[in-house]
Amino acid sequence: MADELTVAHCTQRLADQLQTLSEVAEAITFRLLELEERLAAQELRLEPLLEGHADGQGLLADETELRLDDTEDRLARLEGLLNGIGNQGVGRHLRPVVAPQLAHPQESLQDSFLDDSLAEQPFLDEEEQPFLDELSA
Repeated sequence: MADELTVAHCTQRLADQLQTLSEVAEAITFRLLELEERLAAQELRLEPLLEGHADGQGLLADETELRLDDTEDRLARLEGLLNGIGNQGVGRHLRPVVAPQLAHPQESLQDSFLDDSLAEQPFLDEEEQPFLDELSA
């Protein structure tokens, strides 16, 4: 008998919980529908503004693309001048990558010579600068 009361009690409790869950789901559904309606109304209000902004963005995007192309060309020319390469208009990303050791063996020898000479004299003969306190005294 006690088992039957417990089963009946648990069944009733489960039914109550399912009813409450159903009511919560219904409330959430109604709230979601309200929010969707508000969103649709806001989108209708913003649509003319977005269309006007998109036209302006198209012009800005074209101008930006032209500026980026010009900048890339200038950078390629500067790199060519710095590297001594006459390929103007070709960006660095379009040239093959060459390992630094294989590209200029003479430069690597000169770099090591410079590093050795700096290692022998780590500090240059410079006069010591006075501190600000010493200057004001």
